[in-house]
Amino acid sequence: MRRPAAALRKESDSESELEIDTRVWRLRRGADLVQAWKRPPSKIELQELAAAARKLSKGACSYWIPAFAQPTTPVQRFALDVFHFHCRRLGWTPKRLKALGKNAGAEVWAQRRSGKERQERRGMNWHFDKDEDLLDDCELVVHPLIGTATYLSDAGAPLMVFSQPTLQMSEDGPLYHEPRLRRRQSDAFVAFPQKALHVAFSGQLLHGVPGVLEHSRGERLALLVNVWLHHRPIGLERCGAEPTERGGRLPNNSPGRSLCFRPKRGSETVSLPMTSLFSHLRCVQVNRSKHGHNGCQS
Repeated sequence: MRRPAAALRKESDSESELEIDTRVWRLRRGADLVQAWKRPPSKIELQELAAAARKLSKGACSYWIPAFAQPTTPVQRFALDVFHFHCRRLGWTPKRLKALGKNAGAEVWAQRRSGKERQERRGMNWHFDKDEDLLDDCELVVHPLIGTATYLSDAGAPLMVFSQPTLQMSEDGPLYHEPRLRRRQSDAFVAFPQKALHVAFSGQLLHGVPGVLEHSRGERLALLVNVWLHHRPIGLERCGAEPTERGGRLPNNSPGRSLCFRPKRGSETVSLPMTSLFSHLRCVQVNRSKHGHNGCQS
């Protein structure tokens, strides 16, 4: 498939064409929607990784590292460790990955929230991971194969991942303005920050970081790696030794409509910021005290 892509225009005013590998919309992501490990799949020391993540977070962008690049920084090595770990567990051999050429790699960025920020700024709005520039330029949605978060601190708000809604699929990929509930009961998976905890989830799932569920206030530091196969996000610069302002755009963090949230142990109901796309979700029940998941009613 070929579509005009304004983001690919160089010095000329003419439109460039971007070829989309439609196999990206048929990728199998495994039976488990969300999984967690007590340590990340990398031998890099956490202290070294945390220092690199703080530095990377200053760029406020995400970056690209090809699947078989030679890493020269801790962030690059970590991103490739995560990429190859998840590809192996999903049955992707090095031979198959090499056959994808430039369309196999990792998107990496750091997320840092200070305990001194306002509560609404200490979280992240609900969103689907996707190629942001592709959506803007071509109105096409491509999700990563896998999204991951590795915590490098013990404080801050949790990651919450929903099993649904997911985006309605069409011949031209997922339809961004048509989220679909396949059944009435949905699962919400919640992972509170814990140093070295590594969480992975299917790349098409709705997720966010609700600041109101913060278990302990303080620095929330996480390194995020998305695994991409059959597609390279069009707005990403190669991950270098220094963070720049030329990486890809991160998801919008502005508040939207509210999701009603009721902690499991009977405390008062509070509201979580939520985009208008997903206002049909009304209630979530979760135990703040541990990692886990509970039901979500549509």
